[in-house]
Amino acid sequence: MSNKSYDVIVIGGGFAGVTAARELGRQGYKVALLEGRDRLGGRTWYKDDALPGYSLELGGTWVHWFQPHVYSEITRYGLQLVETVGVSGPELAATVTGGKQSIRKYDEVADSINAVMEKVVAGAREVFDRPFEPFLHPEALAEVDKLSIQDRIDSLDISQEEKDLANGLWGAMGSAPCNEVGVVAAMRWYALSDFNIGSMFDAVGRYKFKDGTRSLIEAIADDSLAEIRLSTPVASVEQNDEGVRVVTRDGEVLQASGVVMAVPINTLGSIKFTPELSPGKRTVSAERQAGRGSKVWVRVRGNLPKPFFAVAPDNHLINYVVTDKIFDDGQILIAFGPDGANTDASNAGMVREELGKIFGDLEIVETTGHNWANDEFSQGTWSMFRPGQTVAYLSELQQAEGRVFFAGSDIANGWNGFIDGAIESGIRAGREVHTQLLSTSSHSAPASDTAHSHRKTSI
Repeated sequence: MSNKSYDVIVIGGGFAGVTAARELGRQGYKVALLEGRDRLGGRTWYKDDALPGYSLELGGTWVHWFQPHVYSEITRYGLQLVETVGVSGPELAATVTGGKQSIRKYDEVADSINAVMEKVVAGAREVFDRPFEPFLHPEALAEVDKLSIQDRIDSLDISQEEKDLANGLWGAMGSAPCNEVGVVAAMRWYALSDFNIGSMFDAVGRYKFKDGTRSLIEAIADDSLAEIRLSTPVASVEQNDEGVRVVTRDGEVLQASGVVMAVPINTLGSIKFTPELSPGKRTVSAERQAGRGSKVWVRVRGNLPKPFFAVAPDNHLINYVVTDKIFDDGQILIAFGPDGANTDASNAGMVREELGKIFGDLEIVETTGHNWANDEFSQGTWSMFRPGQTVAYLSELQQAEGRVFFAGSDIANGWNGFIDGAIESGIRAGREVHTQLLSTSSHSAPASDTAHSHRKTSI
């Protein structure tokens, strides 16, 4: 047991956590950042040799200049972007409806893809004309928040083929079956992309870091001046008259004047809070946000169309595939599906079978991925609120409880579920903690120990 003291303890080492740590550390506060994993990044993970010879993004990947917070960081640290070739210029599109495959030139189906996706999010401007202010039109928001994406698809006067296409595309975006994801989540993506489906495809899946998400997470962390402790999962958070006691699973006790909880909402229930969190926070953590899909990287060999994408309804374990890299003898593909818990990315036979259902037989060399749905520190993928959750819980999830503040891409006002949303929420949490500490007589100024240096430890 120890009794180390800090001004602020940040729990969670994803983009929200490291951003909050940087905001507070650069203001002179003594900050400790505790991360349960043996790495930073949270639901992003740029892994070396994920496939032999290739470093790949196993989690969150894409960024865009429509995302102001992350693009500001790209500018700050001088990072470069590259394109995902299957999104920037596919040659063929494979679709499945009624169990039958159809492969056509992408140019022949691009307009119909855009049109059917826009029909699902019709009316978004009336709800989210200022998309970083999601509660600006509460009555309009409440009306559409009742509906799932599937409810909206079922209501459209379009063919079954078009419904299957909309279901497959939005199911891949939602990282869950369409009947579990609120149409509000789709509308927010569309609004944040200037109400243009083509721009939305670019914003959510085209541009990525040349040197991986790791290049940004490490730049922010190195700039934070925080003490970063990896492999340090937290068991409990207890508020008392003196401040906050944080107890790690190893039994170490740390003290602070404030705490930032920067963990996914699905994991809040794994930490004991005294006093308990508000009823809304406990309820939504038990309900979970809907995102629970899979992301599988596949190295294939053979003379394939260069590049291509394929989409199928969300009753397929893999229902969206896009080319990422092209070689003389094959490609690397990114494959998504709605049910990560039951998709084994390491099982080449399973992956081959599922890919065959939407594109035909492929010669698979290697497969890899990470099961985010069963990962104890994420318990899901990117945040996609279920019907009713945005109105019921988003505002409450953002609210501090005493000395405990909340951050994370799940609770962003803007790009919910994205790196940009994580950074947005980390900036907000840092500002809120700073305001509270300045308002208390014992913290009229940041800690005097402003010369402490950033250091990373593994406990």
